[in-house]
Amino acid sequence: MAVVVALLGCVLALVLVLAALSCRRFLTWTIKGLPHTSWPLPLFGNLPLVLLQREPLFRGLDRIYKKFPGEPYVGLYAGPSPVLMVKDVEAIKSITVKDFNVFGSHKLSPDARFDKAFSNFLFCLGGEEWKSMRVKMTPAFSSGRLKSMYPQVKAVGNKFLQAIELRKDTNDVIAANTMCSLYGIDVIAICAFGIESNSLLEADRSAFLNAVADAFRFGPLEGLASLTLLFSDFAYRVLGLSMLQEWRTTVIRNLLRQSSEIRERSPPANRDIFDNLLSLKKGGVSQERFEAQVLSMQVAGSETSAATVMFTLWMLARYPEVQEKLRHQLREARERDGGDLTYETMHENVYLDMVFKEVLRLWPVMPWLDRVASEDYTLPGTDVKIEKGTVVFLPSYSIQRDPQFWEDPEAFNPERFAPENSANINKLAFLPFGTGPRACIGSRFADMSVKSAVSNIILNYEIGMTENTPRCEAELPINNRAFIITLEKELPLRFRKLES
Repeated sequence: MAVVVALLGCVLALVLVLAALSCRRFLTWTIKGLPHTSWPLPLFGNLPLVLLQREPLFRGLDRIYKKFPGEPYVGLYAGPSPVLMVKDVEAIKSITVKDFNVFGSHKLSPDARFDKAFSNFLFCLGGEEWKSMRVKMTPAFSSGRLKSMYPQVKAVGNKFLQAIELRKDTNDVIAANTMCSLYGIDVIAICAFGIESNSLLEADRSAFLNAVADAFRFGPLEGLASLTLLFSDFAYRVLGLSMLQEWRTTVIRNLLRQSSEIRERSPPANRDIFDNLLSLKKGGVSQERFEAQVLSMQVAGSETSAATVMFTLWMLARYPEVQEKLRHQLREARERDGGDLTYETMHENVYLDMVFKEVLRLWPVMPWLDRVASEDYTLPGTDVKIEKGTVVFLPSYSIQRDPQFWEDPEAFNPERFAPENSANINKLAFLPFGTGPRACIGSRFADMSVKSAVSNIILNYEIGMTENTPRCEAELPINNRAFIITLEKELPLRFRKLES
């Protein structure tokens, strides 16, 4: 009993110390004279609902963004930590491009002693380690490499169509988000792991799908780990949290090693991402870091592409006139290609690109960006200095829906991205894949995999709403734990087969 009381006393003392320290830090933005949020809560700051996993981070940031119209900078408190929100797009350009030497790292960079696998992801690396790895991985996403992978991606898209027929009910209804997730997994499996996972057609028997489910489960504990890592390194270490527990990746790493051996014995005719990643080992990269880059492709590439396909289908179901125009454009392109949509024709289809960009404007792959100051820094246009280690949030979701930059920003209107309207778009206010040297390395691969899936589906099915389909954003069951925008419940859509 005495031991229990002592432990409870220690926990209480730790909480009180953290609360006292956080209250002291809550004067940071007042002292600097920057506009800032009021009434931060001890331990929680201005984002209590986010830390309690009651709302996603992008919505918490969006609420604060809207409270300070016209302000270039807003101070807030994420947990006990002072954080700077940068709203001015010119300042964002300075931070991500001009002054990249100061803001070259993300906050999500765990200590390798506590999080060995995740700390080796390209996203988490900083400084020269990041620069070296980025240079080595960039050839995997060249135009030539993407074109060579297109047949693989297209083959997975054809399985998507087969899976629709197998899975839809008597009313032609299917859970679109589940299907899109399986598509994302299968595309990454074949292109980045060299594995035919076949999750779309044999989900119950796919060893790769089961391995992914084990390794990348994202429940409440993982949500807590990611938020704690973002807001408090100290709490992350004290609580012994991990973003990617090594024991959970054993099966998928074994599959990866088997695939590596097969690929090295029998190289394919068309080179893909996996070939480039295998070349890292030949260039002296350790097995541990090689595996981390492959695993990061699953984390960063699968769900992001899946979410974009899902949101595209949902928006097309809500706006049938856009869907019909897109179908007409794709049919004309297919006929010009002799009955098959080639990589070049898909890539050059103007209206498809307009739809893709408008979906990404409303549903960016990364709804917020972060950077950490590596030295003291004076904010552009001010005499305010932030200290080394200050976390900076760049709220891309909010900027991409700001009426300051976009006319009728909540409306789904692909025409805003028409070539003749390009002069009306502030390029600095469109950040779906990030910006600057640390922009998403796989953005062009995502472009190809999303457009391929959407084109294939729209040419073969009419996508419609059901009585249970959310009619607006407020009805969407957004996953409060995830950093990207995903759903935690099913999204039913109707897939009516078109006549040949």
